[in-house]
Amino acid sequence: MNLKDYAIPAMTIVFAAGISFASLESAAQESQDLDKRVTVLESKSGKQDVVDVKIEGIEDRLDKMENIVAKMLEMQQQQAINQAAICQATNANCSR
Repeated sequence: MNLKDYAIPAMTIVFAAGISFASLESAAQESQDLDKRVTVLESKSGKQDVVDVKIEGIEDRLDKMENIVAKMLEMQQQQAINQAAICQATNANCSR
């Protein structure tokens, strides 16, 4: 057998092995990049969940404050009505 008979198959095997190794390295790198992207997305999703919970808490407090303001307005209106009734009953000058 000739050196040429061994060299061509050997070079083919080396070339195929190199391509296979490069493909595996590329796939590994893409896998790492994808893992990083997933981690970033999970982090953003977690932050969004925290923001959503905070917004719900703020909305609840805002509703409570609106109820308190409405009650205060009702009380002030009732006080004005009572004051007007007292002024009318006593013939007092309550315009000041």
